[in-house]
Amino acid sequence: MDARLREGIRLFNDRQFFASHEVWEEFYLDSEAENKPFLEGLIQLAAAFRLFCDFGETKGPVRMVYQALIRFENYRPAFLQIKVAELCQAAEAWAKEAEAGATPSAAMPKITIQRLGWL
Repeated sequence: MDARLREGIRLFNDRQFFASHEVWEEFYLDSEAENKPFLEGLIQLAAAFRLFCDFGETKGPVRMVYQALIRFENYRPAFLQIKVAELCQAAEAWAKEAEAGATPSAAMPKITIQRLGWL
């Protein structure tokens, strides 16, 4: 796994959404075309949760989460060692609660990495 992707995940999971967004944008610029839609989804999630956490916005972040989920469709269940299906499930649960007008009780999604085992 690229060190920038891993660092972005660490920052995202620590709720440092702006910093994760910046790291992933740098990685995006050097990435192959097949990875770009997936990375766009990660960048959108980071931007969405930054708007929610830092500025208290809800409508824009919910829309951005749903856009990210669309970008992730072709990358489930896992891609680049990231458990995409789990991330999507958590992000969608958060977005549905926020969309309903309630302060989401669903935890902010965390990105988990698939562990590769020995055969």
